[in-house]
Amino acid sequence: MYVLKKTTSAELRRVQSTIKKELASEKIIQEIYEYIFNAEGKKTRALLCLLASKASDIKSDNRINLASIIELLHTATLVHDDVVDESELRRGTRSVNQVWTNSYSVLMGDFIYSKAFILMLKLGIPAVLDELAKATNDIARGEIIQLELFEKKQLIGLKDLLKVSYLKTGRLFEASAKTGAMLACRSAEEIKTFGLLGKALGTAFQIQDDILDYEAFKLDTGKPALKDFKEGKITFPLYFALQQANTKDKNFIMGQLGQSKILKKDQNKIYQFIQNDKTQKEINALLEKYTKETLRHLNKLKHHACYNEMLELINFSKIRKI
Repeated sequence: MYVLKKTTSAELRRVQSTIKKELASEKIIQEIYEYIFNAEGKKTRALLCLLASKASDIKSDNRINLASIIELLHTATLVHDDVVDESELRRGTRSVNQVWTNSYSVLMGDFIYSKAFILMLKLGIPAVLDELAKATNDIARGEIIQLELFEKKQLIGLKDLLKVSYLKTGRLFEASAKTGAMLACRSAEEIKTFGLLGKALGTAFQIQDDILDYEAFKLDTGKPALKDFKEGKITFPLYFALQQANTKDKNFIMGQLGQSKILKKDQNKIYQFIQNDKTQKEINALLEKYTKETLRHLNKLKHHACYNEMLELINFSKIRKI
């Protein structure tokens, strides 16, 4: 795990306290809301925002509120994702749609979104509101495009996967870094650089997430093994494995894809396809490409107070197992 400065760790704890405050009088809303936020995530996007907004003349409360908004937006997407994917677990615990129902999940996701937008208006910075509103719209676009692509499994190309990866993951990373820089009143060039850094980091983060979906077969990553595969998703590792597979193996993989129950021996066979040397070389090269791109943008920010912590975050994102 990467090591944060004590002040940054304290700020992340303040973010958690901020998002856990819910004043709704309805017991059911309080109950579900508390259930969602008791399972703490990594808060990578909130951290990215806090680092990008580091500046001595910026009010601490504004930085905490913006990072909290980012985390609320991210959490709302996860609650909705679990409905779309029919997921059973989230962050190691039963997902909201399993404890309650899909209807509760959809409405609770909407509730969290609306809470984020209320906080955005209180922040009172039109440029930040504009960026986050557009990012939220792009995330929804990514979900819809992904649904359509996964219905056309055979037609998915690397370009398609990269587009979905950007919209679903990279876009909020981009907005997190960009709005943090906006809050700190950085120059237009610096805001652009932070945005590009976030975009590249988000893509690298998603590639590593896709790798961990298969690594969970052998390692304890806190996630169910082959979750994406069982949901019928062709992600980066599977895309490269299919490029290397012969017709017989490809037919086997596509026949198993999307099956909720897969025999252990077949799971092992799928895992071995992913572990193919050529497949591993391709997926690691792609991860390295976006990691290097992130570092290239960070090199333009060496004078920034966040440089060392940002460097730690980037390096950790590449090797993380959670």
